[in-house]
Amino acid sequence: MDLLAVAHPSTPIRYTECVGQIISDLLAAARQRLAAATFSPSPREANLLLAHTLGWTEAQILSRRGQQLSDPEQRSFEFLLSRRLSGEPMAYIMGEREFFGRPFYVDDRVLIPRPETEHLVEAVLGLPLSRWPLIVDLGTGSGCLACTLALELPAAKVVAVDISPAAIAVATRNRERHQLTHQVQLLASNLAGALDLANVDLIVSNPPYVGHGEIDMLSPEIRDFEPAVALYAGDEGNLIHQRLLGELHGLSSGSWLVVEIGAGQEEMIRALCQSSPFQCHEVLPDYAGHARVAILQRG
Repeated sequence: MDLLAVAHPSTPIRYTECVGQIISDLLAAARQRLAAATFSPSPREANLLLAHTLGWTEAQILSRRGQQLSDPEQRSFEFLLSRRLSGEPMAYIMGEREFFGRPFYVDDRVLIPRPETEHLVEAVLGLPLSRWPLIVDLGTGSGCLACTLALELPAAKVVAVDISPAAIAVATRNRERHQLTHQVQLLASNLAGALDLANVDLIVSNPPYVGHGEIDMLSPEIRDFEPAVALYAGDEGNLIHQRLLGELHGLSSGSWLVVEIGAGQEEMIRALCQSSPFQCHEVLPDYAGHARVAILQRG
């Protein structure tokens, strides 16, 4: 038999796809590598990264531990794992972080939403606002605060402000994701400089509040990956709070300013209020018991 005649010249050659490891073996090795990392990531992150790679749920990963991956799937997982082992936060790798029970898109153009910031939302929901309040979120970042307040207060009009056009782009994506185009307005501005404050009922802000002297105290995940403009506020970490109380004189009497502060900054915010038209109504703690949310009212 003519071996050259076995396959017709016009028949396309088919290559067998290379097969990768079994899921259980791959995850075991990944957990070992995560455990050896200096910044102490959770071993569970291996499951989450593989689920993200495959488009599965974590439950599906656990129930299919004996399944074999293709070589491209394994290489995609290895790429995500290498990013995590470099210290890159999971939220940036996954492209998402939950805030107040809702998913928000995030990347390295914005600060990653923290559970502590949810206290800002809780504080606002407890205020005696007008029926159709006008709310301004200064330094909106991902837009998680602005969008959450719009969803929790459907009659409110929300203006989300940020100095960074890149952050505005991320906030725009989240506004569209949560179908808030007609309720949330986005504005590029350096704090309140471009705003008419006369009719504003509430200013809410999670401003930068890390002092330059505290940089070395931050974890590499924060220090090396999150945007500096959203973290640092002068030598003492109070520069933006000072500016806020100085620039918001145009608010009408009785309007509110709800602002996040860093651990140990309660005395700072109370002292700033003494030389401003704002009264410190209350300072609320976070889950760890640290002063975290200052509720101020324009006198």
